[in-house]
Amino acid sequence: MPETLRAYRHKLADEQIEERLGHIQEQVGYLKTIMEDVLQLARLQARRAEFNPVQLNLDALCRSILDELQNPLDGPPRLSYTSNDVIGEMNLDKKLMRQLITNLVSNALKYSPEAKPVQVNLQTTSSMIVFQVSDQGIGIPTADLKHLFQPFHRAANVGVIAGTGLGLAITKEAVERHGGTITVESQVGVGTTFTVNLPLVTAGEKDDDKNLGN
Repeated sequence: MPETLRAYRHKLADEQIEERLGHIQEQVGYLKTIMEDVLQLARLQARRAEFNPVQLNLDALCRSILDELQNPLDGPPRLSYTSNDVIGEMNLDKKLMRQLITNLVSNALKYSPEAKPVQVNLQTTSSMIVFQVSDQGIGIPTADLKHLFQPFHRAANVGVIAGTGLGLAITKEAVERHGGTITVESQVGVGTTFTVNLPLVTAGEKDDDKNLGN
């Protein structure tokens, strides 16, 4: 496309040039996203990615990310969030948790009609963090479910909806780095629910472990 633009620039109106430049920017951005996702997945799978648990208020992080993803220009809020934030700070890798939350919620928004809400729920018990994202979107065919977390796999019914096929693979790796699990329930034309279970380690428990080791 850049070569075509150079060759025919003198024949194009300013609006046409701007339109083509916009397409080029979109393609460059898409390729950049793919490259970043491939590198991130490779590092995670090779366990070279830094794992840096810190004291983190997961409820506050969820609220911040959802506020970023909720575009006020889309009309009424599509994201509904509930939490029983009874634990407070936990030891989690902030970067990986941000990727995990962003990937799951972004997918739910992307594969759901604009009029349909997306439900995000965070629950903490004495031993477990349960993070769940439910949508009323296109759903995932049964045949695709077993391949869903494989790199570059995309469900057969996504059509022209853009995606790299790497987001869920990265999400699964992020979950496993925390010693957790991720499951999915879906029905075509009805919706999808992703559930992440992470073992809960509070800031106080982490400090106690260190003291016991001294």
